[in-house]
Amino acid sequence: MGTMRPRSASMNQLAKPDSTTYPFPRPQAWARPRKPYVMGGFQVVPADAPLGAEIRGVDFSKRLNDTTINALHEAWADHSILIWREQDLSVEDQLRAGRIFGELEEMTHVAVEDELPPEILLIDNEPEFNQDLASAPEKYSRGLQAKPLRWHSDNSYRDVPPRGSLFYVRIAPPTGGITHFLNMYDAYNDLPEDLLAAIEGRWSKQDRTLNSADTIQPGRTPPDDVSTADNVEHPLARVHAGTGRIALYLGRRQYQYICGFPVEDSEVLLDKLWTYAQQEKFIWRRTEQRAGDLILWDNRCAMHSRDPFDPNHRRIAHRVQMAGEPVVAPWPRVDG
Repeated sequence: MGTMRPRSASMNQLAKPDSTTYPFPRPQAWARPRKPYVMGGFQVVPADAPLGAEIRGVDFSKRLNDTTINALHEAWADHSILIWREQDLSVEDQLRAGRIFGELEEMTHVAVEDELPPEILLIDNEPEFNQDLASAPEKYSRGLQAKPLRWHSDNSYRDVPPRGSLFYVRIAPPTGGITHFLNMYDAYNDLPEDLLAAIEGRWSKQDRTLNSADTIQPGRTPPDDVSTADNVEHPLARVHAGTGRIALYLGRRQYQYICGFPVEDSEVLLDKLWTYAQQEKFIWRRTEQRAGDLILWDNRCAMHSRDPFDPNHRRIAHRVQMAGEPVVAPWPRVDG
């Protein structure tokens, strides 16, 4: 099954940064495990990518002991994205699994299928099963949910975005519809000095007018002026509450604005940051996604995107998300 994990390499043993010291050191000393290892009674198989690992030997249809749960938290801190294959889960099983990683939030998008509990978000490309689609047919066509989704971090337009999401694939199309992940720790650590200096102390406004498929959300209108829009503001880098490491935090690109900048200058810098962050060297570009896959991602240090797929094929997933912590910047704010 692989070697035992050296305890001295634990992410949880990294010193937390001193919030009164600026700037934080860079690069941050951290070597992610790259070979398979055993911990907590299961095997961790790191992806051949900048982040992510498959966990083997855990069945979430059964209750887990504290040793396994603690080891899963450690693996999540190490790899940011965890995947379990061939899980056969009830709704209650997924809720119990999600609660291992944090307090579950109630979803604002209410699904009509099977009277799902409020903590479950139904993701479905058939309008008759998704209240969002059925209530606004002029905006939400059958094909919308099959379109590609931009790189984003979930709910970055909220004051306190979720910590992470646990995504369970119930029906997968034969091709496409695959979720990919981007390592924002590495994107931050690898920033050129000019970009690092440009973002120090800077916050950006996060807008929710468009969804990740670039379609206007029901009841929303694009802002006339992004600089004056009444949107949530977050730092362009954040300190991870669990690991103490720093990650670039871009959130969502649509109608984003860097506070204190002329709009044109904000657009130029944002384009540079997004272009830099989306390099292949930071991405786990996955090649398959199957029914029974259970995927856990960390919104604090990773972004995700999704491939399009044939809308004539059904794709159903259930997602829960864990309540997060306030976003903490690695430096004092500058608006001038």
